[in-house]
Amino acid sequence: MGCIVLDDSIVKSNSINSTDKLVYGVIKALTNNLGYCYASNDYISKKVNLSKRTISKSISNLRKANYIRVETINYQRNIYLTSDV
Repeated sequence: MGCIVLDDSIVKSNSINSTDKLVYGVIKALTNNLGYCYASNDYISKKVNLSKRTISKSISNLRKANYIRVETINYQRNIYLTSDV
């Protein structure tokens, strides 16, 4: 992962904080061609040098703000970006 690109609507959003925006960017960068990211909180935390608890809070905040949708399929968490962005 070399660079993170954020949509203007994410950058200007007042409903999430800067950490949430960073986590969103990582999720977006890791989203595969099937449209989802399956990275664990541990993996994301190591990528951005934040605690797993912080990642968990950010994912929760992003879900509440409807920027992502999370599903668990066969014991694997899939994180989908919503089309609302």
